[in-house]
Amino acid sequence: MSGTTDTWEDQRDVLIIDSAVATSDWAQGPRSTKRTLFIGGQFAPGSKPRVGGQPFLIYDPPPAELVRPGDPAPRAAHNKTKILEVYDNGLLLEERVGKGDTPWTEVPMASGPGTPPFTTDVRARIIEWATRMVGSLPTIPEDPAYDILLGAPPRGTITHPNGAVSPAQAMIDSLVSIKSSYLAVQGPPGAGKTHNAAEVIATLAGGRGWKIGVVAQSHATIENLLHAVVAAGLPADMVGKKSRPGDTRDLPWTELATGPDTADFVSQVGGRVVGGTVWSFSSTKAFGWKDLDLLVIDEAGQFSLANTIAASTVAKRVLLLGDPQQLPQVSPGTHPEPVNESALGWLSRGHDVLPRELGIFLDKSWRMHEAVCRTVSELSYEGQLTSRPSDRHLDGVEPGVHAVPVEHRDNSIESSEEAAAVVGLVRDLSSQIWTSQGRSGPLSGWDKSIIVVAPYNAQVNLILRKLEEAGFGHIPVGTVDKFQGQEAPIAILSMSASSAEEVPRGLDFLLMRNRINVALSRAQWAAYVVYSPELTDFLPKTPHNLALLSSFIGVVEPGHRSDRG
Repeated sequence: MSGTTDTWEDQRDVLIIDSAVATSDWAQGPRSTKRTLFIGGQFAPGSKPRVGGQPFLIYDPPPAELVRPGDPAPRAAHNKTKILEVYDNGLLLEERVGKGDTPWTEVPMASGPGTPPFTTDVRARIIEWATRMVGSLPTIPEDPAYDILLGAPPRGTITHPNGAVSPAQAMIDSLVSIKSSYLAVQGPPGAGKTHNAAEVIATLAGGRGWKIGVVAQSHATIENLLHAVVAAGLPADMVGKKSRPGDTRDLPWTELATGPDTADFVSQVGGRVVGGTVWSFSSTKAFGWKDLDLLVIDEAGQFSLANTIAASTVAKRVLLLGDPQQLPQVSPGTHPEPVNESALGWLSRGHDVLPRELGIFLDKSWRMHEAVCRTVSELSYEGQLTSRPSDRHLDGVEPGVHAVPVEHRDNSIESSEEAAAVVGLVRDLSSQIWTSQGRSGPLSGWDKSIIVVAPYNAQVNLILRKLEEAGFGHIPVGTVDKFQGQEAPIAILSMSASSAEEVPRGLDFLLMRNRINVALSRAQWAAYVVYSPELTDFLPKTPHNLALLSSFIGVVEPGHRSDRG
């Protein structure tokens, strides 16, 4: 990595090390000499370090053993590493040198992303798809990836949910009607995307004998949906997935060790559901051309078009599940535009809500109170998202999104004034009585009753310290990436920067609608936005920044939105 470290700190999977301690000295093993290191610091938003990962360790200046003759670079890096434990404040990892090489005493100053996985199979699948498309000219064969790239409506009839047809049944009816094409389903926060998808998969595999694949950007997302499929009633012996390296959990499905194992599993009589990453579905040892009746792409708002093309080659139909209005964490890569964009983002471009002719919008949130949902709906869903009633109630607290203006100046990535305001909110709210699912008690007695979100790691750390000092060290605090998919009665968002002039990385990051949407929509009852009033007191120079400002004002000053937006 080149450049100054202040250009690194917000890059995914980069850790600027605050402290590094060798927890064991170098020791000679059978094949290498190794030591264990604890490296402390905060990862950039969106980082997802995992046990078993092999990050690069960056040295500045480098140990003599890492200096390459003739290379004038002031830094050196290597990835002879393995993550042993992941903590909120850093990593415990193993560092190795080759057998017979001389170890060093220096410690690294940063860690960076590991080597990207090999894409040979993925590239081969994309080439195969393109070759078949070109070979069929002048006729274009019916194909789900082609329809997605074209942005054309699915080949079939889309059934939309209504009073008589549930979302799951609408998805089932649509998929049965669709031939050699796709169905897109946009599921906003709390709209039951996973629950409905699991019911669809269980019904089609168990009742109709469909062979179904489940793919996503992460193993955790895949496994979350597979757990829901088993919970929906599909026998565990009809569900399979290859285990992750080092995973010793007792999982409720068939373990598939190799590509041939997967092929044998899918070829058995009756319906089958198999989960895997894009590399699993690109393997010719596991899947042939159009072996499956359906491929489900979960979190398709984060799954690139390139990977969609590759994985779609194994299935007759594709179901895209996700929400482009949440964080667009497309896998990093070198794909050219537009195939680096997410599949759902590409289909819904120019629309906050998926057009009816392209798929289904799940328009009811089971999570948010109507007052919270109204703000989120206006911010990100063209006013079309509504809320289902529940028995939840927080005594003494008005439901909805509340603006908490805090005067401060000259702050960019951390604000002690906002941190103090957050502590005050937590103190005031913790004693209030929360009622949910027939149970009542002080909010402090509920698991994850309040979550606090900040855009920058510096503010996250400051708020953590202030909460610990006040006796609220159990309150989770993090960047918005940490909380996607989670919920709590109360969500607090600290904006940190004093004004537009102090915002690092530009307004695109701080006022990004997707980030604010995710932060606010964690709340079941109320969300609080702690911010400097000067953050809204500037004249945007571009239409894009004007739209960002207008959206933010719609959240914190809803009565003035039409006047200033």
